[in-house]
Amino acid sequence: MPAEKIMKRAVLQNGNITPIRRPQEPAFEAPADGEIMMCPVTQRVILVSPYPSGIHELVRDLSEDCFDVLVFHHWDQGIRNAQSADLLIFDLTPVRSREEISKVQALLQEAGEVPSMLLVSEALLLQFSKEMPNQELLVWPSRSGEVTYRARRLMRTTPQRSDSSRLLSGSATAIYKDLWIDRKKMSVYKDGKILELTKTEYELLTKLIEREGAVLSREDLLTEVWGTTFMGGSNIVDVHIKSLRKKLGDRAVNSLYIVTVRGVGYRLAD
Repeated sequence: MPAEKIMKRAVLQNGNITPIRRPQEPAFEAPADGEIMMCPVTQRVILVSPYPSGIHELVRDLSEDCFDVLVFHHWDQGIRNAQSADLLIFDLTPVRSREEISKVQALLQEAGEVPSMLLVSEALLLQFSKEMPNQELLVWPSRSGEVTYRARRLMRTTPQRSDSSRLLSGSATAIYKDLWIDRKKMSVYKDGKILELTKTEYELLTKLIEREGAVLSREDLLTEVWGTTFMGGSNIVDVHIKSLRKKLGDRAVNSLYIVTVRGVGYRLAD
């Protein structure tokens, strides 16, 4: 959905435009007659639902309430893109059993610190409440405006996330800024798209992530990636780092992902 959409959260009352809002929700300043009200800074919501036809109104409401909305229909797509979102909304109304709830719990761990809201059926609300007492649950479908109200409250009350790397406990996933690494498949995703890395580039990246910002010398990388029997010079590391940076969209100066430590080696960017 386009990010820049004109707000329609208003009703005409006696010829004047009055913003609609819930109690305790920040009010938007009413525009002067004839003035178009534009969205303030938008926040991104990722919505995952297997039923596109069932969420049209929700997508519209979120967009009109000044959220950028990205829709996926599969869990793995939503999780891969999670780090680029301010909020995740998962449509779990198709879930029918305790086993499926357990699978959902495991998948939510891979979302890291991103706040999430779960849309559930009324029949399973009690079960979800028992299994996931700390999750934001909402019976779906709900009354108009409830999702957007809760979305703003969640994002307002959730502590700001760290951009540091995370190796998620009990999973095969590593997250670093907007990179999502599937270690089982040896795949790296950025903005939901797979990066075509060589085995060596992949191993260089994961070694740096595993050290969580500590400096790795060129000799360390030669030993860990190429092996102790490798007879080439340390400049081979520089060549592969340069190629890796290019594929990441990184740069040597003011690096976003990999910082050069002069005379020593490399580390993750802060």
